[in-house]
Amino acid sequence: MEGEIEGRELALKSLITYEKSGLTLKESLGGEKLSSANKDIQKAYDYFYGTLRYLKKLDYILTKHLRKYTLSDLPIPIRNILRLGIYGIQYSNDPDYAVVDSYVTLARKYGHNGTASLVNGLLRNLHPVEYPKDRIKYLSIFYSYPEWLVKKLLDAYGEGCEKILKVSNEPPRISIRVNRLKISISELQELLKKEGIETKKSEISDSNILTGGNVIYTNAFEDGLFQVQSVTQTLITKMLSPERGEVILDLCSSPGGKSTGIAEIMDDEGMILSVDIKNLNKVISNCRRLGLGSVHPIKADAREFYVSMVDRIMLDVPCSGTGVMGQRGDLRWNITHKSIESLKRLQQELLNSASKNLNPGGILVYATCSILPEENEEQVYRFLKENPNFELEPLDSDEFFISKVPGLGTQNGGFGAKIRRKN
Repeated sequence: MEGEIEGRELALKSLITYEKSGLTLKESLGGEKLSSANKDIQKAYDYFYGTLRYLKKLDYILTKHLRKYTLSDLPIPIRNILRLGIYGIQYSNDPDYAVVDSYVTLARKYGHNGTASLVNGLLRNLHPVEYPKDRIKYLSIFYSYPEWLVKKLLDAYGEGCEKILKVSNEPPRISIRVNRLKISISELQELLKKEGIETKKSEISDSNILTGGNVIYTNAFEDGLFQVQSVTQTLITKMLSPERGEVILDLCSSPGGKSTGIAEIMDDEGMILSVDIKNLNKVISNCRRLGLGSVHPIKADAREFYVSMVDRIMLDVPCSGTGVMGQRGDLRWNITHKSIESLKRLQQELLNSASKNLNPGGILVYATCSILPEENEEQVYRFLKENPNFELEPLDSDEFFISKVPGLGTQNGGFGAKIRRKN
């Protein structure tokens, strides 16, 4: 019980910090790499990010059970203890009694006997609640997303929206891209199995394997045998079709997933200019770990970066991240109408400036990890309308885009378009 309380208390402290300052558990730990064997840390991650993911639903349930108080009446620690307790009972694999006992103990520690009694009574007497009949309100509360985002996804995907919401709430599976310059997929699977990590091959990418294990703590990771990268983003990287010896421009490149993927496709022969305005330490460390020498990190604003004309450009623009909400439990609460409008303007600026670096006949891949059409195909069509000397390049499947949605073939969503400059 003591160890369980420590893990749940770390989740509680992190939620209190998040409510006060917006820092997530990972950020509040300073990005420190922690052992996968630390069960307290694993439980804290589960409870913290799970509670954030289901925050709206948990607050709805909590409100339906509070009689004398409103949510705002409760002290921040007690409010978050109740959220964590309901999450533990409804979504964790822990026994209900263990969840209740540990959070009653914490309610006494962070409050008094009265708050402990409140927590005990509420958690032991949870009952089913009724949800709104209105479709948007129901989906928003039951799956725990902002109403405006649910409406956008309903407009874009119709009945498929509910599956997207559901899958984006599931614990994310980790996808890794095998460093084929060092090892084959089957060999890597055998090595990981020896380290206690079960894997399976991706059904839609011959470069990826999927796992639920903590692969970044393995010797195979330290030895540079793979890079964590979603199946969708691996497929988008391959759209560029880079060839040995070419000079490639990778804009908005940090943390280097696509730069390193391009280098591996080129057998590390050529030059990849990996440009980002952010800190490039992760690009550098990933290249060093993977044993790649063809990637050259450059700190610069991609909107103002111009080189001699190149034949291939990867442009992975900043976006809402709506395709990867399953990986980031807090993301849905941090994006807004206003932030998306700002991102769309930035995406347009980046696409316009990047295209000026492209040779006639050259290829530019426009990529996002969004599933909102206004950040994806609508941006591409706008660019093509304003720049008639560019055209869409069909993919091998005769499709013009890679457009993946959570729940429809992959857990992470994203978008890629292959644009050619006319001769």
